[in-house]
Amino acid sequence: MNTYNTHFNVCTFNLFNYVLPPNAYYETENIYTLPKWEKKQRWIAQQLSSLSPDIIGFQEVFSPDALKTLVAQHNLPYFVTVSEPQVRTHHVYEKPVVALASRFPILTAEAVEVSSSLIDALKLQSDFNFSRPPIRAEVQIEGFGSVLVYVAHLKSKRSQIEPQLTGEEGAFDSMSESVTAQVHGSWASTIQRGTEATLIYQDIIEQMRVKERPVMVLGDLNDSMESPVLQSLVGGQNIDRLDGKNVSGMAIAHQRAIQRFSLYDAFDLQEKIKPNDRKPTHYFANRGNVLDYILLSKDFKSDYDHSLASVNTYQVNNAHLINPHPDNDAECSDHAPVQVDIEIRV
Repeated sequence: MNTYNTHFNVCTFNLFNYVLPPNAYYETENIYTLPKWEKKQRWIAQQLSSLSPDIIGFQEVFSPDALKTLVAQHNLPYFVTVSEPQVRTHHVYEKPVVALASRFPILTAEAVEVSSSLIDALKLQSDFNFSRPPIRAEVQIEGFGSVLVYVAHLKSKRSQIEPQLTGEEGAFDSMSESVTAQVHGSWASTIQRGTEATLIYQDIIEQMRVKERPVMVLGDLNDSMESPVLQSLVGGQNIDRLDGKNVSGMAIAHQRAIQRFSLYDAFDLQEKIKPNDRKPTHYFANRGNVLDYILLSKDFKSDYDHSLASVNTYQVNNAHLINPHPDNDAECSDHAPVQVDIEIRV
């Protein structure tokens, strides 16, 4: 029997400045030498061989054509992007894109659009846009059916306002202005990230109103799922009261309806790894964080009475972050790929 009839693997993978030389990322001097580029390609290929994903979302892609060629060598013939990397000047790129590759046919792929009504409701600037447009795709999975797959890379925590020290570093006015700029810029990034999460969830709801299908969100979300910034992405999962009523006291049919509009962290849907043993997907200042997530709709929740599948295993390939080997990991990513194996109910 074809294994796709019972299982399929889904992955998210931040590639970290994937740009084909002689192009550069962000600054003119950021150009891979040919040996370094070949090492990066080889390292990514090793990860793909180890993971063997059926569906994979990528972040930080400056050279989508090169990536399309690489993933095709790993039995991922379907590949899409929905935006173009932006060029600052000549060969220097400053805004990467997200990409989706699949063994299964990708029936449609579009960029998630900004909902003007939601922007008005949130009282934000009318020209608000995603920092990196997310993908919304429909994938036809053999033996399972049609699935909505989102690929996202939310705004990072990096300040949107660059502090500029003037005069002596110890001068009160200079330092206070820089600290203020840093605080304001970090908050601006938080607003951007939270709004992006809310817009993606809004799009999911609108798509479900048209045609209800299982949903997956693959992404570098640049925050902890426990953060209030990302809570809008999981929708009804953490709602205690709705329309003045306690959810726990509602009829089962009403509770089930709320679950229809909820997403769940794939880690929480598996049972083999304890929460304290969850591996970080990124390190900053020697502190590990989980920034990369696979979110799934109630269709993959085993205790949902109409579930279609369940999460069998959850895997984080972060050895290169914990104990890197220069010969092999010199041009690795600063993130770890995350993958789940999904078992289809039969």
